[in-house]
Amino acid sequence: MDCQRARTRTTSHANRIQATYNITADEYAAILAAQDGACAICQQTRSYRLNVDHCHASGQVRGLLCRLCNGRLLTAARDRPEVLRRAADYLESPPALAVVGERIVPVTEPAPRRRRRRAA
Repeated sequence: MDCQRARTRTTSHANRIQATYNITADEYAAILAAQDGACAICQQTRSYRLNVDHCHASGQVRGLLCRLCNGRLLTAARDRPEVLRRAADYLESPPALAVVGERIVPVTEPAPRRRRRRAA
């Protein structure tokens, strides 16, 4: 990518986050640095810019998240901390373990893919 395009993208991002989230590009960079350059939830680094996460009720900026955590994890939990806590409890202490004991799913070979016939 040439320098002009990179500069335009950077300026566009700075303008968008200022207008949308009321944070400057320097503030975005400071949040990213405080999060060690990674998503605040999954702590993975990404090859794309992280999303600015905010509370839809209050408008408060919370941090920077990857697309999966922002678009799926928090969305599925509807921003309710108690749902996420229950999800963590579930992973740490699955209810089936207490009922039937440890059961391991058998590893099977995937079925061969069937070829589709073309319609004539």
